[in-house]
Amino acid sequence: MRVLYVTNMWPDDKRPWYGSFVYSQARSLEMLGIELDVLSIRGYLSNWEYLRGAIRALGRNGQVYDVVHAHYGQSAIVARLNLRTPLVVSYCGDDLLGTSDPAHPARKTLRSTALAGAFAQVAWVASATITKSEEMERRLPRARRARNHVIPNGVDLDFFAPIDRQEARQRLGWDPDEKAALFVGNPALPTKNHALAEAACALAAQQCAQVRLRVAWAIAPEDIPVWMSAADALVFPSWSEGSPNAVKEAMACELPVVATPVGDVPERLLGIPGCYVVPPDERRFADALLKALHHGRCPAARTAVGELSLMHVAKRVRHVYESVAT
Repeated sequence: MRVLYVTNMWPDDKRPWYGSFVYSQARSLEMLGIELDVLSIRGYLSNWEYLRGAIRALGRNGQVYDVVHAHYGQSAIVARLNLRTPLVVSYCGDDLLGTSDPAHPARKTLRSTALAGAFAQVAWVASATITKSEEMERRLPRARRARNHVIPNGVDLDFFAPIDRQEARQRLGWDPDEKAALFVGNPALPTKNHALAEAACALAAQQCAQVRLRVAWAIAPEDIPVWMSAADALVFPSWSEGSPNAVKEAMACELPVVATPVGDVPERLLGIPGCYVVPPDERRFADALLKALHHGRCPAARTAVGELSLMHVAKRVRHVYESVAT
């Protein structure tokens, strides 16, 4: 089977971490014998990149593919220019859910809401769609949901695996006695709600002076498992998500998680000792964080996320390809 990936999320020299989950899925599909070409659109540079991507996509019409697989709403519009090939669209999060308003993070911006509504309509010209959660599926046109597949991103369980905490802290130069709450993501994005993480850690520090908030952003992808192994808990206070990779990666590293009830997080953390899903309230988040920080490693979390190994998810995606390929 030959597949063309069209994506505006792909690692490059400027952003080696950007779209790493798309890259990992591509590599796992290749391990199943699928031949993959990638049309990467660096949309973060300029909207003109989508025009350049469209021109390149039109140039691919002379090549034969079994499936064109687009990742993210804008990419799907470019990918549909390959008219002769079945289109699979993977929605990744805010392309269906919208993005937070910086002034009122609990709300979505009008522009992102309008764009999300438009991207949802692309499902009409797709042979199949993939969403990361059931919440995202409900944003699709009702008549197109039967062709949707809820498939969260997979986790590389070999890469995201726990290492000795003291060893990890020595590598990072952290205080061996601190209680490290780890925030993974861009703290400047309102959706990520870094302010709640700061406030909760400040409250927790009133009861435990060793509490410290650590922020992992714009670091090399290979360092993320080290940060997760060095930390005592992951704080994930986001306002909106699909199926957040940071939560699943932390689970694979046996790291306790304190998160808001977004996306599929409640499902992922259900019944796991040391993990808590709480409303975005500073005091309740801080109380749960203190429990998580003192819990220790969570082997049950790694066991629970095992069903989302890269190869297991790749086989589910391949099944989608097989269902639409002509």
